[in-house]
Amino acid sequence: MLLPTPPSSIRLPEAGALREEARRVSDRASLKGRPRRRFLTERRDALARALVPVAAVVSAITIGVALLDLLLSSFPPSLAASVTLAVTAIALAAVAAAAFSARGRYGALIGLAIAAGALATLGWGLACRLTGGGASPFLLVVVLANAAFASVAPVPPRAAATIGACALAGVGVASLSSPAYAWLLALTAAAGSVIVARARHDQAVRTFRKVERIGAALSRMRRVQEQLVVVEKLEALRVLVGGMAHELNNALAVSQASNQQAARDLDKGIELARSALARSDGGLARIKRTVDRLRRFAMAAEGVLEPADVSAMLDFALESAIGRARSGVVVERVYDTDVGAIECHVSALAEALFQIARNAIEAMPGGGTIEARVRREGELVVLSVSDEGRGIPSSELARVFDPFFSRAPGKSASKSGLGLSAVYGLVTALGGRVDIQSEVGRGTVVSIAMPARQVTANKAPPR
Repeated sequence: MLLPTPPSSIRLPEAGALREEARRVSDRASLKGRPRRRFLTERRDALARALVPVAAVVSAITIGVALLDLLLSSFPPSLAASVTLAVTAIALAAVAAAAFSARGRYGALIGLAIAAGALATLGWGLACRLTGGGASPFLLVVVLANAAFASVAPVPPRAAATIGACALAGVGVASLSSPAYAWLLALTAAAGSVIVARARHDQAVRTFRKVERIGAALSRMRRVQEQLVVVEKLEALRVLVGGMAHELNNALAVSQASNQQAARDLDKGIELARSALARSDGGLARIKRTVDRLRRFAMAAEGVLEPADVSAMLDFALESAIGRARSGVVVERVYDTDVGAIECHVSALAEALFQIARNAIEAMPGGGTIEARVRREGELVVLSVSDEGRGIPSSELARVFDPFFSRAPGKSASKSGLGLSAVYGLVTALGGRVDIQSEVGRGTVVSIAMPARQVTANKAPPR
């Protein structure tokens, strides 16, 4: 029966898509340039993301206060303060626009951050001077402007100190006789901004070093993985060549011995010679079948698209595999009626389905239930076969696609054929993928998903 959520699974998508995804992941994970340059690039991007909105918000608040003050009061000092705030807001908006244009240059962004802090603190300081000096209700805004540009925006500690000095100067512009609490608050805000900037910088350095160590470890793992892939390819090739040599050698041995027997039996009688030659033909036919399987495995993509009823093909594959096995196997079918006939490489799909069906039956030597499903998932048609066998341990799941790998107990791996490696080659030639889900003691589900190419109007599915 189908497993609801198997703990171990493996999916092999189409090879080209997998290579492209691996390339994208590798590009994102690769460390480009020198460490110092990468660090400065990160700080530049962080400052560019914060400076533009901070300058825009302070500019909007400033122009809003200027308009409100202008509407609520008609005294000349208030008018002058409103004009001062309006000019400050326009200058801050220009800084925001310049920061957006200079977001690729770190030095320019730092200079613009200092300029924005100086404009905000000195502009509001002058507005305070025009609206009561040390008693102005705008005096606190000088301190808040310093916090906005020196603490919220991730500027370096020296830039934060410069903006803090501008805030102290703004309090002085408001009035040299400003209350002591105003000077103390401005000094505290300036010192706090420098401390925050230094702590943020140190945290950024620590985080960057951790990321660098992780990136270096990933690079080493990627190099080892590349070497491992090469080794795995060579190992799979070694197993493939060894298995095929075994298959071909057995057939050639039969043919060679039969030909020699036929040569010796020519003098004894024509019937004995014919019998030996028939055995030789059987060995040669076995070689031809092996070569044909290799050809279909390697050149399945060159086949011609033909209409086929995939449900009927799955039925035929199951019946063919069951006919070669013991009795006691029951097949339950769950086929969607709206799948119909699709265009595919018929020989490649038939070979893949037979391999899957045979593996499912061999996994249940004592009999059991096989559930076959055919369903549509969007633009894909999915054919799945599940068994009630022993299942595949997670440690062996990735090896099931090795040539000549067998999970049947007591069966020699060298005599098990291409198996699921052929299924992978045949299905990916169809533009599909192979999914395997397995749980030890419960069974295995093997699914193939391929594009649902509909039969064209001038073609009819075979009867």
